[in-house]
Amino acid sequence: MDVMKKSIETFEAHGLEAAEDYLVSTYDADTLKLGILRFSGHPEFRKRVRLVELAKEDYLAERYHACTPLLLSLMDGLANDVSRHVGLFADNVDLTAWDCIAAHESGLQTLVALMTKGRGKTNEEAISVPFRHGILHGRELAFDNRIVAAKTWAALFAIRDWAGALAEGKKTPTPKQEPSWSELFQSLQKTQKTKRLLDEWKPRAQEDFVHLPCDGLSPSLPENSPERMVAGFMENWRLGRFAPLADALSHTYDMAMGKKAGEAKQDFGNHKVVSFQIVSVEDRTPAYSTVAIRATFSAKDDVFEEELKVSAGYQDEKGLPMCRLESGGKWTLVQNSFRSVIYRNTQ
Repeated sequence: MDVMKKSIETFEAHGLEAAEDYLVSTYDADTLKLGILRFSGHPEFRKRVRLVELAKEDYLAERYHACTPLLLSLMDGLANDVSRHVGLFADNVDLTAWDCIAAHESGLQTLVALMTKGRGKTNEEAISVPFRHGILHGRELAFDNRIVAAKTWAALFAIRDWAGALAEGKKTPTPKQEPSWSELFQSLQKTQKTKRLLDEWKPRAQEDFVHLPCDGLSPSLPENSPERMVAGFMENWRLGRFAPLADALSHTYDMAMGKKAGEAKQDFGNHKVVSFQIVSVEDRTPAYSTVAIRATFSAKDDVFEEELKVSAGYQDEKGLPMCRLESGGKWTLVQNSFRSVIYRNTQ
């Protein structure tokens, strides 16, 4: 990601040539080592590691005339063996796969089309694209430069991504099963019920908040209300119970408990809740409320007070918003609501 950002910044400041020079410079020994390590996870790539390592030695020694043709020939054989059909540079090769960035129809497929452009005349001028036919058929006589070699490595690593996607069964998306008439009818009933509940919902009036302000997690807070969820969250934070704390965050609905508890401890564990008060609530929509709290925190030798507006949403098991009048949902909180505390020592 850092390389992507810097290359774009370089392009905007200094133009395409400078950006390409920077990208080429990132194809160093470490980048090649990491890329080649991934070859061990695929049988067809694993067979070719010996030759790929020789190409790496040539590349790092600036013997671009040797590594580039070798990589191009390996790429052709890899595509043939992986697809069980045709080589990489055949006219009818299909290098697309579902759910794979490199194998998007505008990715590897387009790249290979560029690399296979016809080179009808012998060319003595330096090129910046690894034109396969011109190089292997002896028509490109000045292909031996670092940018052509680096782009060939980039294409090889993209082929590994494509091969990995095929191995994971991502050639085509999983077909959707047509719903039965019974399922369609149930879906229609649910939609009509949701519409009716949305029409019935209205935000609570000021007189509905006689339980506020409220110190801590009090029994006076209504069950299944956004303010009770916030109070429970703050209490779990106070006690250092990061598993239920993590479970209350909106973005963790599909994460494994161990992973989300660990992330929550990393994010929230640097500050302790000393005390808190639920101040007010604003019911904004049928699915969202904002809960204002006042809390005291401690971190090392620092004790401070913060006033926070916590965004609470009512959602289903897939993380999608629901009307709060429907059963089966749960209140969750937006972690960004606590950013002034989480990032206090880094601002």
